[in-house]
Formats: sequence, C-alpha cells, structure tokens
Amino acid sequence: MYLHKIKLSLCAVLLVATLGGCKDSDQPDPSRHVSKAEAKEMTSFDRWLKENYTDAYNVSYIYTLDDIEADRSRNLAPAKLENSMKLAKIIQHAWYGAYDEATGRLDFMRKASPRQLFIVGSASWNGDGTITLGTAEGGLKVTLYQANWLNVNDPQWLNTTFFQVMHHEFSHILHQNKIWPTTEYDAISEGYAPTSWFNRRSLSDYAPLGFITAYASSQPREDIAEMTACYITYPKSQWDAVMNAAGDEGRAKLNKKMDIIKKYMKGTWGIDMDQLRAIAQRRLEEVVRLPLIESSWQELLGSSLRGMPQAARMLAGYEAARDAVVEELMRHPKFLELQEGEHADHAKCQVITQYFH
Repeated sequence: MYLHKIKLSLCAVLLVATLGGCKDSDQPDPSRHVSKAEAKEMTSFDRWLKENYTDAYNVSYIYTLDDIEADRSRNLAPAKLENSMKLAKIIQHAWYGAYDEATGRLDFMRKASPRQLFIVGSASWNGDGTITLGTAEGGLKVTLYQANWLNVNDPQWLNTTFFQVMHHEFSHILHQNKIWPTTEYDAISEGYAPTSWFNRRSLSDYAPLGFITAYASSQPREDIAEMTACYITYPKSQWDAVMNAAGDEGRAKLNKKMDIIKKYMKGTWGIDMDQLRAIAQRRLEEVVRLPLIESSWQELLGSSLRGMPQAARMLAGYEAARDAVVEELMRHPKFLELQEGEHADHAKCQVITQYFH
C-alpha cells in the first residue's frame, strides 16, 4: 500500500510537470528523439527485395535476426546471407509464382499473402528434442527456420522444410477471409485429439481415421490446412502411400475431404487445386536450374557477417551468437551424428562453421 501511494504521487508530479511544460508554440525536435532510427543503406539485394517483394506483393522479406522480430525464448542463429538470397529467389518462383500462374494474376497474392516473411538460419528446437519448422502470427507474419541448411538440389526437402509450412499457413489466411464448409467437413472424421495428436507416430495411427498427417488429427481447422498443404506438396508416391495405409474407410474420408477442398478453392477463390498442384511441383523442380544469385549481389558475399544485424557484428554479439549455437548443439548431440548417405560436407556439419569463417 505504501509503495502504491508513492507511485501515485510520483505519477501526479510527472503529469503536472509535463502539462506545465507544454506550450502551443512547442514543436517536436527530431534531433532530441531518444529512439531516433538510423537510416539503413539499401544494398543491391535490398533493392531487389523492394522491387520483387515489397512493390510486387506488399510483403517484407526480413533476413536479419533483429531482436524485435525473433522469439527471445529460443536460441536462434541468423540466416547466412547467401542462403537468404537463394531462398528469396526460390520462394518468389515456387510459391508466389505458382499462385500467380494458377490464378492468372498478381493481385491475388498481393491481397492475400502474409505481410512479412521472417527468415531464421537455425532450427527452432523444442524442449522434447523436436523442431518447429515454421510459425505464423495472425496471418500477417510467417517465420521460416533452417535457412542455413538450404539444399536447393532436393525439391522434397524444400517442400518439407519450407513450402508445406507456407501452404498450410496460407490456407489459414484464406479460411479466415472466407470460411470453408465447416459443418460438412468437420463431421467426416471422428477422433480429433487436440492434446495428444503427437502420439500418433505412424501412418497406421492416423491414416485409417481419415487424417493425412498426425497433426491433422489435432482439430478440424488444422486438418483442412494439412490436407491442402499436403495435396500441393506431396509427390504422387507419398500421397498414394497415405491412401494405401488408410484402407477403404480412411481413404473414403480423405477423398471426401479433398472433394470439399477442391470445391471450396474453385468456387471461392477460382483456383483449380489439381492445376495448382501441378504448377507448384513443376516450379519446384525448376529451382535447380534458376540463377539464384544475381551478379550484383556477389560483392555482398565477402563476409558471412554482412547478413547479421548491426549488434551481432560487434565482437560481444558475435561471440554470444556463437556460444548460443554451441550450447544448443551440446544439448542435442545426436543432431550432428552422420546418418547413412551423409558425409563431412553435409549441410548440418556446417551448422557452426558457416557463421564463423
């Protein structure tokens, strides 16, 4: 109570002082602003992003690990600049380009896509040893992790790591704008398990129930988002594997869900799901032949530190980032064990050295 009275008295004094100090003739003085932001010099990569993301789609592509954007509860490492560049080109071609081609216009993605794409170099480790592939915040911001393990020669890895997440979150955005037939869709499957879906670890645990993934069995809104994303990104062999594991009853449920999704996407957004699927998978296969680094960007790649925020370029910030990565890897030593078919220059073997050469 005593401290509360002191706080109230102090607030009253400050209020009187503030009101007494204001005059009609007073004008803001920018030079005295305590948080005056320094203008950032745009690089050739920044200018390309402005033209191909901001101007084209009204989207901000954030590739530096600024504290205000990052999840401070996780030990995260910034994206390597070269990988940020390549990923920007890949997303432009394989995601934005796919919807542009399927709809026949640019304004669809300009109006509907998230406003921010935030690129993080490391994985986002969870307490149980799993990793979060991506997150979305209210349809406005999508965060993608593992940019420093980018493998442009493996389309399915790109799908699993980035595009399945993006198509999933984008479907949520579309559903928030125009609701899907919830009554009809939600009644198809029983057995939604919001708090224990992760215990369904194999196809035989969820496919016979009519779920395309274990996460789809968490709740109906995640079910339809997973169905949409998986239909677009799964190769035929993977889709068929789920259908075969589902059995007659599970397969009938999955096909019924897909029919609803196709009618919704076509009737509401004018998008043919079969056409979008073919376009998205073709464009992803084309990535390996794309010039992913513009000639004007080459001069920016002299140091891996150029892609880090200003604070991290300082010695203290640099060492702190290094220590955080090492500490996280020490907690998950099995991550660095080479598996069959991997070798010493495998992407994950470079998870520390890529920041500190």
